[in-house]
Amino acid sequence: MLTALRIQNFVIIDSLELSFSSGMAALTGETGAGKSILLDALGIILGHRSDAGLIRKNFDQALLSAEFTLPANHPAMALLIEQSIPVQDTILIRRTLTANGKGKCLVNDQPVTVSFLKTLGENLVEIHGQFDRLMDVSSHRRILDDYVDQPDLKDSVKQTYRQWQEAVRNQDHAQERLDHLRRHEDFLRYQLKEIETLAPEHGEEDLLLAQRQGLVGIAKVFESVDIAHSALRQGDTLSALQTAHRALQRFTTGEHAPIDQAVTALEKAVSETTEALAQLEEIIDQVDDQPQQLQRIDDRLHALRVIAKKHNVTTTDLPQFYEQLKQDLDDLDQAEAHAVELARVTERTKQAYGVQAAQLTQIRSHKGQELSNAVMAELPDLKLPNARFMIQVSPLDETNWSEHGVDKINFLVAMNKGQDWQALEKAASGGELARLMLALKAILATGSTIQTIVFDEIDIGVGGAVAAAIGQRLAKLAEYIQVLTITHSPQVAATADEHFQVSKEDQGSQVLTNVVQLPLTRRHEEIARMLSGEVITDEARAAARSLLARFG
Repeated sequence: MLTALRIQNFVIIDSLELSFSSGMAALTGETGAGKSILLDALGIILGHRSDAGLIRKNFDQALLSAEFTLPANHPAMALLIEQSIPVQDTILIRRTLTANGKGKCLVNDQPVTVSFLKTLGENLVEIHGQFDRLMDVSSHRRILDDYVDQPDLKDSVKQTYRQWQEAVRNQDHAQERLDHLRRHEDFLRYQLKEIETLAPEHGEEDLLLAQRQGLVGIAKVFESVDIAHSALRQGDTLSALQTAHRALQRFTTGEHAPIDQAVTALEKAVSETTEALAQLEEIIDQVDDQPQQLQRIDDRLHALRVIAKKHNVTTTDLPQFYEQLKQDLDDLDQAEAHAVELARVTERTKQAYGVQAAQLTQIRSHKGQELSNAVMAELPDLKLPNARFMIQVSPLDETNWSEHGVDKINFLVAMNKGQDWQALEKAASGGELARLMLALKAILATGSTIQTIVFDEIDIGVGGAVAAAIGQRLAKLAEYIQVLTITHSPQVAATADEHFQVSKEDQGSQVLTNVVQLPLTRRHEEIARMLSGEVITDEARAAARSLLARFG
């Protein structure tokens, strides 16, 4: 529960420190005294959006903090552990607002993000306007599910829904590819046949360019090669070397060392001359065929480049494009089988989701009737003896199914005898909505982990016996959960365990908001003021004493 609230340099608050106990605390004061400022400060501490304009005039920063005491097993403690924040007997949240927008958020002296602070705050305090949640139809499901209290089943519905949607996405993607392949099958086959005739190979362009460059280079050295070849052939150099070699071979090896050396040299000369002639003749043959080879290479390069441009790819990427065409056509049959299999997966996951959602629907219907009956039991004490309340659980169109299930949840009411059922947000007045919300909250509070609930003028628009009934129900709720209520109703204020008065004080050059906890004697005066207005009469004082004696 909230045990302390500290505010400094915030709007028109100079410095304020409040302590709270368990039970019910009422905050009262004239309109415009600053009660909403306290709520704004608490909301910002709990992660609501801040604004540098909330810093008190002529100051650079505002300091806000709140202290909570919670049981060791409270969900908020688990959040601290996840963030490696020291877990203590209390949770101290501090938030600094600065004029340059670079504020700080601290939990137990550890820096945290505003996002984490908001998550933590949602586990600590509920802040309600007059009937804000009931006016939001989307909140009806959340209210019922709080009562259903089936986190594992709700999580299962969420998981199976996400699995189904993932299967739908996979199936859609596969079907899109299959449709594409089917639409373009004839064109793919035409493309494939056209490129298949050419049969491009990886790196072929570079190889052809290298070959072409080599042929051009050979042509440039042809004259020197021809001269060398003619010199060797015309002088019959090789024949002369062979004749000399045969003449010297008549001598026995070893008889004459110089002859042996000459024979060896001639053998080498014959071999190398033969090799030289062969090399020169090969070059001459290439040169003779060079124009034809160049033409073949140029034709091939041209064909590759034309077909590549036609299909909007580079010549380098053409072989890969060719392989992809073959793969696409090979994939056609596989894509059909794959799409069929994914359709089966989609149906299986949809059925699994349907099973879990149906269980949730069944429990919601049962618990919805139970909660409806419980709210109906509360209404007479809240001065709505003829009102009827019903939670309607109806099926949604499949297009509106979600991770929250397949149900549309509506709160219906018939506020007077003989009236037909109508949507709650259309049929009930502000005061009636406030009492309905209080009835719901009173029932839900016993199973909630929230330790503190704040009501902002839940009693607006009602008075007399109705206001007294609201006050008594708030007091009863405070037996289970800490209740802070901002009220203009003396009947509600009289039922509180603690009473805080919010007032403005004129200090000459400035007006400041102040809050004091009232002792019993001053409670009499404040409630008398609420009863009679600016001039407090003896009758009002007597009525205040009577209220406090009755409810206090």
